[in-house]
Amino acid sequence: MTALMQALSFLTIVRLARRAGGEGAPTAWTAAWFPLVGLALGVGLVGLDRLLAFVLPRPVGSTLLVVAWVAVTGALHLDGLMDCADALPGVRGEADRLRILKDPALGAFGVAAGCFAILLKVMALASTEGAMRLQALGLAPAMGRWAVLLVMRLFPYANRPNGGTGAGMTRTLGLRHLAVGTVVALVAGAACGFRGVAAMSLAGGVALLIAQYAGRRLPGLTGDVYGAVIECTEMTTLLLFSAHRIAY
Repeated sequence: MTALMQALSFLTIVRLARRAGGEGAPTAWTAAWFPLVGLALGVGLVGLDRLLAFVLPRPVGSTLLVVAWVAVTGALHLDGLMDCADALPGVRGEADRLRILKDPALGAFGVAAGCFAILLKVMALASTEGAMRLQALGLAPAMGRWAVLLVMRLFPYANRPNGGTGAGMTRTLGLRHLAVGTVVALVAGAACGFRGVAAMSLAGGVALLIAQYAGRRLPGLTGDVYGAVIECTEMTTLLLFSAHRIAY
């Protein structure tokens, strides 16, 4: 349970690990529970959506859902996406890219990426109704966190003087840890039928593309890249469920 509480504290603003005396450096088992934390987040979003639907029109409710989504994760993953948008494109050396990733200031590309991510999530949710909407909300956080677990296992972490927050998790992350997270994501996806399984496949593909892109520009993946993977795979899942012409 300590690893699960650490995962919850690492990915959200909830600090159960500290209250239970289990706060410490995250480990590979912390990462293994990422998809379960994502699923819990998705269930919470579904509940909030049901409450908002009683009093607010769909576009307003969708906007507040995304605001709550960003808030409960401490904007951690969104910040990673924006930092990557500033650092990865263009002609720069690895040292310059790492410096930009650590810089708290945002550039034009980062601001644009953050605005695009929020707008896309709001519009995708606003255009999805009924059971499809609930499935999208429940699955997207889980798929995002399974996708980041996948790239953590398959791609090396960047060696930096301060180690980075992901160093302890990736150093000993093995197939058994990936298997635990994959089972959680697979069960959740299968429960949603064709689109759920398709969402998992698509999330994995998008995550691998992002990791390969970042890996060619950095000496290894970083926490910011992990955040970008989560945000992009969440958007991909929401888009899949909002694509009404796909058979299901």
